[in-house]
Amino acid sequence: MPVVLVVVAAVVAFGLYLWLCGLAFVYVTFPVSLLATGAGVATGVLVALAVTFMLLLGDQDERVRAPADVVAGKLPIVRTPKAIRPDSAWPGYFVVQAWLDWWVAVERVSRVTAGVWAGAAEGGMAAGWFTLALWPVVLPIVVFLLAGTIGAAGAMLLVAVALTVLALAGWVLAVVAVALLRGLDRLARLVRRSSGTCPHCYETSARPVYQCPGAHGDTAMHRDVRPGLLGVFWRRCGCGRRLPTMVVRAARVMTAYCPRCSAPLHDRAGLATDVRVPVFGAPSSGKTHLVMAGVVGLLRGPSPAEVTLADEHSRRTYDNFAQVIDSGGSASKTDAAHQPIAVTLRFRSGRREALLHVYDAAGEAISDAERNTEYFYLDGARTLVFVLDPFAIPAVRQRFRRTFETLFRTANASADLPEPSYQNVATRLRKSGVRTERQQRLAFVVSKLDLVRRLPGLDGLPDDSDAIRAWLLDEQMDNLVQAAERDFREVRYFAVSATDARLGRGPVAPFAWLLADEPIPLPGQRNPGESRADETTKA
Repeated sequence: MPVVLVVVAAVVAFGLYLWLCGLAFVYVTFPVSLLATGAGVATGVLVALAVTFMLLLGDQDERVRAPADVVAGKLPIVRTPKAIRPDSAWPGYFVVQAWLDWWVAVERVSRVTAGVWAGAAEGGMAAGWFTLALWPVVLPIVVFLLAGTIGAAGAMLLVAVALTVLALAGWVLAVVAVALLRGLDRLARLVRRSSGTCPHCYETSARPVYQCPGAHGDTAMHRDVRPGLLGVFWRRCGCGRRLPTMVVRAARVMTAYCPRCSAPLHDRAGLATDVRVPVFGAPSSGKTHLVMAGVVGLLRGPSPAEVTLADEHSRRTYDNFAQVIDSGGSASKTDAAHQPIAVTLRFRSGRREALLHVYDAAGEAISDAERNTEYFYLDGARTLVFVLDPFAIPAVRQRFRRTFETLFRTANASADLPEPSYQNVATRLRKSGVRTERQQRLAFVVSKLDLVRRLPGLDGLPDDSDAIRAWLLDEQMDNLVQAAERDFREVRYFAVSATDARLGRGPVAPFAWLLADEPIPLPGQRNPGESRADETTKA
């Protein structure tokens, strides 16, 4: 009987428990679970967004793609030629960092969610069977945790969708902006005819290397400042300094260097119009004296622009030039063992600025097929000057050499024929792929006008292009004339005396004609031996 009573009591108690559980489920568990679902979803979303925003607001994880990763090549999307190390700069946020931040946020939200579940499970295990007995009360907690997990996962999914949309929009806008800015940058440099010419190795680069003003070693060099994956309008250097993109902007505030030999370039290289004028011809043809008289005349002559010497080397060279011109002396022979003499003048007029590089290489060196391959300035020159010694013309030499031997010695007549000295350079340009007939202009200069006029029948030789051309043809130089006019887009003939600027149009005339086709203020002409003080006195 007692056993029966115990069983009946147990059944009644269990039935009462189930009835109470049913009442609790209907009136407590279900409505509370509904509330727990909403609260859990909201909590999960808020936690996920809070973690994400904390990350974006500066609570960075160790997985940040820094400039060192760019330099080390850990960003395959940021590609540069294998021979060039990528610049030390922060990549654009949507290049790779946005996805890393999202993944770090997912990991952090997962850790928070897993921690809450682990805490709840630990509490349930500690309560033991009591947790199972109070399942109507525990169930809303489980629902809350599940809803929170789903809410967090949904929030991170929404963040991923929003990030994808923003990234796609950012990439589209960035690609358009990069294409537009690169096009404007290139157009500006084409209109200005700007580039960077190295005074050391003579390399001509459309995009020089620019140095960040910050002090941080060799990583300060930025080899490609065009808009791109490292920044559209601005880039952030590894040192934290903000730098402008585009060559025409970087050249205003950063120091330029040669990408080939790392030598410093002239100020505003890459922005200023860059004009290279190689002067070539046979040894003793009068190249060096023409360069001297031309440079001195350009610097001393009247001009709408401010003309100055661009560097200390040019200043020292100019001082030597001016001393020879003012004293009426003779130019020393150019040493073939040394690099070509290069003098750089800077023209400024308002916002317009130009660099004029005049090169004088020894005739023996520039005629050497092996050595002249190192003269990179020839390839990028739009304007060249060929100097012909009239005393080296075979017909002139044959008629007058014996009779006027003293005059030939005074003229230091070139022993080499004019045509090979021209063909050596023309062949060098063709082998380098330069289409001279499309772009280059040639000033064809007959030198030593003051001396050649002492020869019978040549005392009236004028400094007129057509007349000089006709005279060259009469002197059986038609092969050379035809070759020059075939090889170059435009040829103009000059007869010049570097020692007496009163004859003809003066030694500045060939340079002035060449500069007339460049986007810089055209200088006037004056006797190179006449200083500005002399002109003021005359006025």
